[in-house]
Amino acid sequence: MAIEIEPLFTLIGEAVVYFAAFLLIIAIIGSILIGYSFKTEKFIFPGFMLFSITLLENLVKALFRLIKMDDSIVDNVGITLKNKISLRKFRNTPINERMIFFPQCLRAITCPSKLSPEGMQCIYCGACEVGRAKKTAEMLGYKVFIVPGSSFIRRLVRKHKPSAILGVGCMTEIKAGLEMCEKIQVFSVGMVLDKAGCVSTVLDWDKFYEFIQKD
Repeated sequence: MAIEIEPLFTLIGEAVVYFAAFLLIIAIIGSILIGYSFKTEKFIFPGFMLFSITLLENLVKALFRLIKMDDSIVDNVGITLKNKISLRKFRNTPINERMIFFPQCLRAITCPSKLSPEGMQCIYCGACEVGRAKKTAEMLGYKVFIVPGSSFIRRLVRKHKPSAILGVGCMTEIKAGLEMCEKIQVFSVGMVLDKAGCVSTVLDWDKFYEFIQKD
């Protein structure tokens, strides 16, 4: 019996080695394309890149760290690709079926707004840009919320059932938000903060206004 099983184990072992080598080759090619795309802003084989990021994220990031490159580039390119894929469907969705989520960290430190089941309730005091942005977007037809965390987003999405979402946040939050929207089949676009953190974060407001007014 041992003589019959040994060749099977050998075959399985070889298959595992070949499969691991195949995945490594995909990760290396994906990493090269991701690095090139990040530097040139030209996306070659976007489907392949997204495949490598989605299935081999940890391995691709490990390769970036191995050559002393910032592995956040992988998330950056992944978000950009997903935005490009979703943008047309986002634009084709009526504005009154779209939602915008701002993180509470964009508020001024002195913000007097209070937390409610619908998120932070802006009183448009003028201490920061969030109030003007919220009012402008709502005049266009968007539903706008200022939220303290992802649990609020999930609850508000279940309640209001949007067809499309524009999320603003740090790279980690945007990445998680886009993945959540994929699972619930909601078209989503993410806008990454220029400066992240717990308070006094920074967003390119000109870019935001241009985006919401462009249809």
